[in-house]
Amino acid sequence: MTEFEDVERRGDDATKAVEKEQTNVETSKDNKGEKKGKTALLLLLLLLILAAAGGGWWWYTNSRAMDDTTKYWFDKMAQDGRLEGKTPQEIQGLLNSIVEEGMFNVSINARAVFQDGKSEGSIGMENIPENRYYCRMILRRDDTDDVLYESAGLKPGQYIDKIKLKTDLAAGEYECTAQIIATDPESLDDIGQVQVKIKVIVVN
Repeated sequence: MTEFEDVERRGDDATKAVEKEQTNVETSKDNKGEKKGKTALLLLLLLLILAAAGGGWWWYTNSRAMDDTTKYWFDKMAQDGRLEGKTPQEIQGLLNSIVEEGMFNVSINARAVFQDGKSEGSIGMENIPENRYYCRMILRRDDTDDVLYESAGLKPGQYIDKIKLKTDLAAGEYECTAQIIATDPESLDDIGQVQVKIKVIVVN
């Protein structure tokens, strides 16, 4: 091999070594970029999970309030006092159900009217002051048994007027049943219930 050929061969070897090093650098960059992409995706998923958990906790803590003394869940929409301005036609009447030690009296609107499936309507449910029991209510459609609304607890002398339905109902009239459950304030045991037929009317 001549000196010229030897120099040419060493030049070729050096070029190949540089090309190999460049390839290794590019592969390393690709691997790093891939790792960064996976890390960013994992961080995004983690943030979404945390946001969903935070939203769920906010809804849970703000939709119900636990009484520190009784540890019974009370509805944050409940207001103290008596409902005024109801006509006899609007009221389902005083519902009487004998439950152990006495009479349980609750009033609720016979017709709950909503302008559309997403708007508020008046349910006018009242746990009258003369009661000694807590109560809560579950509203179901008669034809599908779907739960349209569910309250937390009301103390005697509290009422819930405006509610929103869980389902965006189409315009129409729906035969429903309000299940009103009485709870003993001392034991927190459910001791009886009343089932009331009411009509939910969605105007638009």
